[in-house]
Amino acid sequence: MIGILDLHREYATIAGGLAQGLEACLKSQAWILGEPVIELENKCAQYLGVKYAVGLNSGTDALILSLRALAIKTKGKEYFDKKDEIITTPFTFIATAEAIVSAGATPVFVDIDLDTFNIRPAAIEKAITKNTVGILPVHLYGLSAQMKEIMGLAKKHKLFVLEDVAQAFGAKSNGKKAGTIGDCGAFSFFPSKNLGGYGDAGMAVTNDKKIADLLKILRNHGQSAAYKADYIGYNSRLDSIQAMVLLAKLKYIDECNRKRQAVAAQYDAAFNGIKDLALTRIPGDSTHVYNLYTMRVKPNRDKFLKYLNANGIGARVYYPHLLSQMKAFKNSKVKGSLVNANTAVKQVVTLPVHPFLTQEDIGQVIQAVKSFR
Repeated sequence: MIGILDLHREYATIAGGLAQGLEACLKSQAWILGEPVIELENKCAQYLGVKYAVGLNSGTDALILSLRALAIKTKGKEYFDKKDEIITTPFTFIATAEAIVSAGATPVFVDIDLDTFNIRPAAIEKAITKNTVGILPVHLYGLSAQMKEIMGLAKKHKLFVLEDVAQAFGAKSNGKKAGTIGDCGAFSFFPSKNLGGYGDAGMAVTNDKKIADLLKILRNHGQSAAYKADYIGYNSRLDSIQAMVLLAKLKYIDECNRKRQAVAAQYDAAFNGIKDLALTRIPGDSTHVYNLYTMRVKPNRDKFLKYLNANGIGARVYYPHLLSQMKAFKNSKVKGSLVNANTAVKQVVTLPVHPFLTQEDIGQVIQAVKSFR
């Protein structure tokens, strides 16, 4: 089976660096917020072009702690109120809306663009009310959202912007790295991401020193000094082993992203013009780093998916349900029609696109897609 990712092949390429890093960790015995964490924060900040990077326990924590820091900064309160609305997409992973609720606010779901699967700026504008406090765009599948338009709306209506960059490490919008354009950017280093650890790990980045300081306090039980808790915090400290793994992989992130783009280009060339397949359209001001290669299949998506799986292709559906339809978010709001998002959940299929695919693998995927009837 040709899988969505292949951690075994990846490990074979970085095993030497990992062994050296692990030996250094073992010698230091500094497992929590050790030297590798500091080095990773500095190197990620440099790579992304941002002032501050704060290592955290997961991408979900990066979202939650960023929102908590924004609540403290913008409202002078530890949490948002339920009346505070944060506009986001219903077509993404659970963590995006989960973080909004965990920070005390109410998610407001608006529609997406079917060509990009990202949130529609026009839909955001129509959803803004007197209770709106922020926008949480997701750079879905690795494609940067339309940040120029989103930041224009945020400035006009005095809203904060938190970017969910879980799937888009290295993507750009108007020449700037995704995650560095809004007030904060939240990254996941889950093993399946473009830059992935060997367990849960995450990071929040910002150009705002106050937010960075708050993130560091919140990640360590709300302590501003030892045994002095100023806020209700979290145990969200990145450990040295995960940082070491990520440092070993960070060296190759641009190369791996280019390989993902090269695979996607072969798919695009092979599938362009095939009836009933709709490929992703990349806006001229955005880049795609293809954490996932996703297209729409109409009208027989489920039959198509079963056919691929039966022929050794580990295709999957990301995401089969809208967040707005989930019990956990029954108190959320929906503004406008979600017609595009509802279409997407019925039509999307994701193909393997990781940087360790062989040409034989790629040819097998292409052949399986083209042979479906």
